[in-house]
Amino acid sequence: MLLILIIFMIYSINFFFAINLIFRRNYNLLNMSYVLIACILFPFLTPLIFLITANDDGIRKILNKKHGKDLELIKDINDTSFYKKNQIDMFTNGKIFFDDLFKEIENAKDFIHLNFFIFNTNNIGKKLIKLLETKLKQNVEVKVLYDRLGSLGLKKKDFNEYKKLGGELYQFTPLYYKPFFLNINYRNHRKIVIIDNKVSYIGGFNVSDEYLSRDEKMGLWVDCNLKIIGDATNEINKRFLCDFCYAAQRKIAVNKYLTKEAFSGNKKLNIISSGADINKINTIESQFIKLVYNAKDYIYFQTPYFVLSDAFMHALKDASQRNVKIKIMIPSRKDHIFVKSANKAYTGSLIDQNTEVYFFPKDGFLHSKVFICDDFVASIGTCNFDIRSFKYSLEINPFVYDQEITLKAKDMFLRHLEYCSQYTLEMYQNRSIFTRIKEDMSKLFSTLL
Repeated sequence: MLLILIIFMIYSINFFFAINLIFRRNYNLLNMSYVLIACILFPFLTPLIFLITANDDGIRKILNKKHGKDLELIKDINDTSFYKKNQIDMFTNGKIFFDDLFKEIENAKDFIHLNFFIFNTNNIGKKLIKLLETKLKQNVEVKVLYDRLGSLGLKKKDFNEYKKLGGELYQFTPLYYKPFFLNINYRNHRKIVIIDNKVSYIGGFNVSDEYLSRDEKMGLWVDCNLKIIGDATNEINKRFLCDFCYAAQRKIAVNKYLTKEAFSGNKKLNIISSGADINKINTIESQFIKLVYNAKDYIYFQTPYFVLSDAFMHALKDASQRNVKIKIMIPSRKDHIFVKSANKAYTGSLIDQNTEVYFFPKDGFLHSKVFICDDFVASIGTCNFDIRSFKYSLEINPFVYDQEITLKAKDMFLRHLEYCSQYTLEMYQNRSIFTRIKEDMSKLFSTLL
C-alpha cells in the first residue's frame, strides 16, 4: 500500500510539471509530442526538464523587448539587403585563422569588437588578451562580449589589466534570471569580430585551445570561418553594437562605429541574424529551407549537429525526390551526450539513392557550419543545423551568392570527403535493437541537445 502511495505521489508531482511543459506556447506540435513521451517514459526526469526550461517564456519575452531597443538604436538593424563590394577569404585551420586575426588586430587603428560564444582564458585566450592590452595602450577602443554558459573557462582576473586600460568586457546573458532556475537555452552563439568597420570575421571558431587542435580528447579540430573585407562588415557591426548595448545596459553613440568606406571587392552576400531578439520566425532556418526547395543540382552540409525540424526534413526529402544530390557530413566523435545517436537517427532516415551521409574520421572533430548549393550560394556562419540553433540560440550567418566562393567551399568539402566513411542505407537498416533504442531515445530530447 505504501509503495502504491509513493508511486502515486511521484506521478502526481510529475504530472504537474508535465502539464506546465506541454502547454508552453513556444512548443510546436512535434516538440510537444516528444516531451509528452519523455514525461511518460521517464517521469523522474520531468522536474529536471522543467527546471531547465522553466524560464524560457520569460527570457524569450525579455529578448523580444530587446528587439524594440535594437530598432531604437539602429533603425535598419534587420536589413537583409545584398552587399556587393566585398573580398572574402575562407579559413579551415585554427592556426592560420588566429594568425590572420592577430595580424588584423595588430593593424587596427580605431576600434576592435569581439563577440564569442566561448572565450576561455587558456593559452590562446591569454595571448589574445595581451594583444588587446597592447592595442588599448595605442588608444584603440576594444569591446568584448562573451556568453556566460559557453565561456565557463573564462577567468575574469585574466582581464584585470585589460579593464584597467579601458577595455570593456560584458557577458551577454546570465546563467539564471531567478534563483534556482537556469537559463541554458537562450544563449548568444554569435561568433564575430569587427575591426575598424572594414574587416570582419564570422563562422565557427571560438577562442579556446581546442580550436587549435591542442585538446587530445577532441583531436584534430576542423572548422570554417569567413573573413570579409567590405560593406557587409557594416551590417555585422550593427548586430554587435545592439548586442553590446543590451549586455552593457546602456546606449552608446553608434554612428561613429558605422562609418561607410569605399571598397573594391565584388563578392555579393547578405547577412541574416536569427533568435528571439530578432523576431518569432526562425529566419536563418527559413532561408535554408527556401534554398533547399529551390535547389536544382546538389546540396552539401557540414555540421557537428544534424537534428532538424519536420519542415526542414520534408524540404530535404522533396529535394531528393527531384533528383537533387544531397551529401551530409557529420563527426564520428561526439562532444555531448546523445548527439551522435541523434545525428544518426535524423541523417539515417534521409538516406536514399540521392542522399548520402558521411562520418568525419574519429581522430578529429568536425565543427564547421557549412551549406553549399548548386555552385550558386554558400553559407558559412555560426548556426548549426539543429533545433537548438534554430529555436533557441542567437545566431548570425552570411549567405554568399558568388560562384568563386561557392566552388572554393565545394572543393574544401570534397577534399574532406576523401577522409570520410560513408554511412550506408544497409548500415542504417541493419543497426542493432540497442542502437535503434538509443536513437529513438535521443530524438525525445532533441530540442534540448
